[in-house]
Amino acid sequence: MGQMALGYGSEFHLLRWIGRHRNEFDRKINEHLKIDNVKWLDFEFDKNKSFPDIPDKELKGISFLKDELVINNWKKEWPQTGNVMNWDLVGFTIDNNIKTWLLVEAKAHIEELSQSCGATNDESKEKITNTLKNTAENLSINFNSNWLEKYYQLANRIYILDLLRRHNIYVKLINIYFIGDMKCNNRKSPQSKDEWLNSINEMKECIGIKDKQSSLGIYDIYLDVAE
Repeated sequence: MGQMALGYGSEFHLLRWIGRHRNEFDRKINEHLKIDNVKWLDFEFDKNKSFPDIPDKELKGISFLKDELVINNWKKEWPQTGNVMNWDLVGFTIDNNIKTWLLVEAKAHIEELSQSCGATNDESKEKITNTLKNTAENLSINFNSNWLEKYYQLANRIYILDLLRRHNIYVKLINIYFIGDMKCNNRKSPQSKDEWLNSINEMKECIGIKDKQSSLGIYDIYLDVAE
């Protein structure tokens, strides 16, 4: 988690929604996922950070789980050095004694959709490549270079979905796309849902999940920053 922008950006707007508009935020989550309860986990404190950085740190990887079998397999399949997945928000819902994890990614401008694998260690990159190939095979998706190059962030989130489901853990990925963010620094900040859709559909098409989103447990929610 880098330095949060003041007044714009996905981190700022998500903090607004879960802090100042929590009831409406939960209502929208409940409406889209057809659930009637949700509990969000707190971030951890980070005393090593000082102003202007916020002394908090996001939940990473599968740190929210306590299942040793899953954790051990995670360590075998994914490099434990470098920067693992950072979640913008993690929560869960319980229905009929079944817990479902909710993993949230938030974005406010188009450029946030694209990310390439930054692993510089050959061994780590090979492990990531093999793991993502296995993930695609498990989900009957054609693996291609976009999994590592253009849409690596979404690809590694899909891996987490597959990992947890292989261990009979219920999980959903919620992509929150903010509408109406401040236009600054030449960023493409969509001012309508339609402005998001072309880029999002292209991403799904390139990575091969356009017709599999619902079966994978991936949800898209559009929130206006000034609703």
